[in-house]
Amino acid sequence: SYYYFDIVLLFSLPFVIEISVEFCSCRPHPNECSGSDLDGDIYFVSWDPDLIPTRMVAPMDYTPAPTETLDHDVMIEEVHEYFANYIVNESLGIIANAHVVFADRESLKAESTQCIKLAELFSIAVDYPKTGVPAQIPPELHVKEYPDFMEKLDRVTYVSEGVIGKLYREIKKQSPRIEHFTKDVARRSYDSDLIVDGYQDYIDEAVWMKGEYDFKLGNLMEHYGIKSEAEIISGCILKMAKNFTKSSDADAIRQAVKSLRKEARSWFSEMNVGESGDVPEALYAKASAWYHVTYHPEYWGCYNEGYGRPHLISFPWCVYDKLLLIKQRKKFRRRMQPHVLDLQNSMRRNTIFG
Repeated sequence: SYYYFDIVLLFSLPFVIEISVEFCSCRPHPNECSGSDLDGDIYFVSWDPDLIPTRMVAPMDYTPAPTETLDHDVMIEEVHEYFANYIVNESLGIIANAHVVFADRESLKAESTQCIKLAELFSIAVDYPKTGVPAQIPPELHVKEYPDFMEKLDRVTYVSEGVIGKLYREIKKQSPRIEHFTKDVARRSYDSDLIVDGYQDYIDEAVWMKGEYDFKLGNLMEHYGIKSEAEIISGCILKMAKNFTKSSDADAIRQAVKSLRKEARSWFSEMNVGESGDVPEALYAKASAWYHVTYHPEYWGCYNEGYGRPHLISFPWCVYDKLLLIKQRKKFRRRMQPHVLDLQNSMRRNTIFG
């Protein structure tokens, strides 16, 4: 049970949740939240009672082995030995994969004897760099077959009957129907609400900039072996080239995409706004041109010819804020149009009969 207390000193801070680090000799609440240790962990807060577990399971003992102490200054040879041992004994990935397999196959899932033992080994492996105690995986916990959803194409696999396996196969059924942004899709999805007066003045610059953006984004996708634009933009990457891993390279990919978006926004700011002096309207016209050269079927397939890449559509959303304002203004005008007509008709009647 969690308790609420009034802390006067915190009243001036909105959207703050105070969590205890020690209470009644129990585990601290952050530690109860999946073992958090307050080192930058992200929390999700919800008031939905359906998300509260129906039962509590006793936590595992995460007490680490004592660290090795030396009675002398560390020698360079010992540093060499440490790194060599670390490479040889690093087993986090093997243990994590084995846990997925046994949690899928065993009837008790994550509460099975095998999974509990693997969880203990994982804790030991996490602490290995500090303790020097390696996690020894016994033969009975070595995996011989993998569930199909793990996509271990070079290993023996089986059809998983668990929830993840069923969801995986349902998604696989839909995958062949998911197409790239085709010319037919462009015809059906082009939104004329995002077109404003004056956009034609920025078409040539927009075409060049989209070509630059697509070229750089396509290079990132090829470098990391990412198959779709949706994956690299959302950060939800399904599969990468073998020499990269989602766990270690995801942050680098996010930073690369963020940097490209930032560069595109700088292009937007540098574009010539003309001599009209109406800067805001010029900005909307430029954003509209970016959208037009991306989504209009006339421009489909016009970029990065010869590279065999699909038509990419994320370019205009680098200035999503401008596009949203354009859409909002169009919707507002449509909503107000009947009232404007009523007012005009009323004014005409008053003029005629006045």
